[in-house]
Amino acid sequence: MRAGPNPLLPVALAAALAAGCQARQAYETAIPIDDSFPRRPATGALFERYEAAARWSEARDGLALVILQGDAVIFESYARRYDPTTPVHIFSGTKSFSCALALLLEADGALRLDEDVQDTLPELAAGPGITPDTLLHFTSGIAQDNRALTRDGLMEEQSIDDKYAYAVALPSESAPGEVFRYGSSHQAVLGALITAKLGQSPLVYLEERLFTPMGLRFGGWNHDPAGNPMLAYGAWTTANEWLKYGVLLRDDGVWQGEVLLPEGGVDRCTTGSAANPAYGMTLWLNEDVADDVDLSAFASLADDGRILDPDGPADLFAAAGYKDNRLVVVPSEDLVIVRLGDGSRRYSDPTLLRMILRGE
Repeated sequence: MRAGPNPLLPVALAAALAAGCQARQAYETAIPIDDSFPRRPATGALFERYEAAARWSEARDGLALVILQGDAVIFESYARRYDPTTPVHIFSGTKSFSCALALLLEADGALRLDEDVQDTLPELAAGPGITPDTLLHFTSGIAQDNRALTRDGLMEEQSIDDKYAYAVALPSESAPGEVFRYGSSHQAVLGALITAKLGQSPLVYLEERLFTPMGLRFGGWNHDPAGNPMLAYGAWTTANEWLKYGVLLRDDGVWQGEVLLPEGGVDRCTTGSAANPAYGMTLWLNEDVADDVDLSAFASLADDGRILDPDGPADLFAAAGYKDNRLVVVPSEDLVIVRLGDGSRRYSDPTLLRMILRGE
């Protein structure tokens, strides 16, 4: 068994969502399903396998289960209470877009993954030695404050106006590269770094360089009062839109024949660190990890063996967000899977993937 739960992040998010006296940011303008993917529904035993997985998921507060193989959607199921054109807050599923963000900035000559962040942000309180690579692997050593950087950022009325500046002022808890620590401070500092380098919002850059070229649409994105987009948890989108990003990652940065990310870049994003081999640059990997690695932010992962699916493919990887929102990519099976959820402690990543991939 791995390290026991450290409830700070789940409790902070749950408290925020339960705070009925405060209005939360919400972006629910419909996003119509487009023609990016043809529909070729699975039949026979394969359909029955996927249908069983969908019913299991829905019984655990699942809203949507969409499966794509090759270029076509072969299965989709939606809860009766959910309209598939309604954007869902994917929470930490948002983090995975920072992988593409870093690759594009590097390709444009605006960023090096091994540069010292303090060279651009001399006010960085955590000190020298922190690089974009450690920020993306969550091994920067910067302290976490999930009340200020996560819980507060879900609200319309926020107490921390500039969350980028707040994160830059946080102290160090460990030397860069030594400890994996899940939380929002890494990407808030990354956002501050990119803003300083570009003189514009990281989200504006992503829209221009990636989202618009591939037609990836969002209902909205959580920002702080200073106008900074929350790279750690801001995105609201639908299953069919998130599926597009999964296809881009599965196909090594190629979208419908157009090269949008540098060749080999996705391999870099799906390479873990010494501190946590099961976490790449903002993507969860199907790897085993040492017992002392804290994975408590996602209790749905496997306790032993490969964390996403102990008996599943080694090349399987995922973006994962609160309320059990998942984007799963299995290159060896030519599969992309999106599961949208509304939160359940009974959800299990290995169980759902076992049902989908092997019918077990």
